[in-house]
Amino acid sequence: MEKGRQSSNILRSIWNKMFKKTTPEINVYFISGMCYNCKVFDKLKLPKGYKKVYIEWHIPRMDESLNEYAEEMAQNINKSRPFVLVGYSFGAVIIQEMNLFLTPIKSIIISSFKNKSEVPTLFRAVRFSNLTEKIPKSLYSSTEFITNAFNRFVYNIPTQEISGIMTYTDPVYIKWAIKQITEWVPENKFKHLYHIHGTEDQIFPYEYIKDAFPVEDGDHLMVMKKADVVSSILGGILLMKED
Repeated sequence: MEKGRQSSNILRSIWNKMFKKTTPEINVYFISGMCYNCKVFDKLKLPKGYKKVYIEWHIPRMDESLNEYAEEMAQNINKSRPFVLVGYSFGAVIIQEMNLFLTPIKSIIISSFKNKSEVPTLFRAVRFSNLTEKIPKSLYSSTEFITNAFNRFVYNIPTQEISGIMTYTDPVYIKWAIKQITEWVPENKFKHLYHIHGTEDQIFPYEYIKDAFPVEDGDHLMVMKKADVVSSILGGILLMKED
């Protein structure tokens, strides 16, 4: 009897190992917002069977197109098996560009925009006035100015906390990123594209957003401030069966 039980346990162990090998975790690639590193996603939790993978920013060439940049970032993606893309703020613009040449099983944008009607008035004004070229180079180079400006006028969190996530402040990167996000013309033509958005977002006003999963009282940093709620919605989207 004991030998039979041991044999059964051994067979079960072998079966479990074989099963795990044939059902690998699905990689969920995260791209953060402008200037932020991927620590903004640290509090987010994914369902069993999904693995977080961070793709960090790099310094672009000033003449580099958004599509070229997206292709460079996509080199970090294992395309040999199914994967999911998650983009936050400017990162959501990048993953939508990636959808032009990649086929993720799902794409999820957080705190961003996906069509022309969702473009904020501020972005239209910057584009119309060509403001990125008029801003003094000294401001692009001032890490302290950028961090304090975002903190004072947008996020209202301790400066020390925001400085820990706002680490991509190279002037070339900042000028390039502002130009790209304000001039980008979104076209929501992708399959399996999902949107999570806070009702109190300071950058992309919720009243302009359509077809999104709302996060009540969520602001532009809700990926950190309301990580539990965002995780719940994110998990539901990941587990949703596609047609």
